[in-house]
Amino acid sequence: MGRANQRTRKGKHPQHLAKVGTSTENDRLQHAEGRAVLANMGLGGASGSTRVVAYVVLGLIAAAAIWALMALTVLR
Repeated sequence: MGRANQRTRKGKHPQHLAKVGTSTENDRLQHAEGRAVLANMGLGGASGSTRVVAYVVLGLIAAAAIWALMALTVLR
């Protein structure tokens, strides 16, 4: 219990979470999951430009791997 002369919490309006299954909740969860994946990769506190560079590099690696697999299947 607080004291009688304790200051009230004026100006702080609690933000309620969206209902489960709504598009707002799904977007929030997807965003949180993406942040968790980046945190596991060591990019949790990285800036936006660093994330873009990481996505581009990973995309190029994936494209190169697919191209290499296609080249190997054609050469057989």
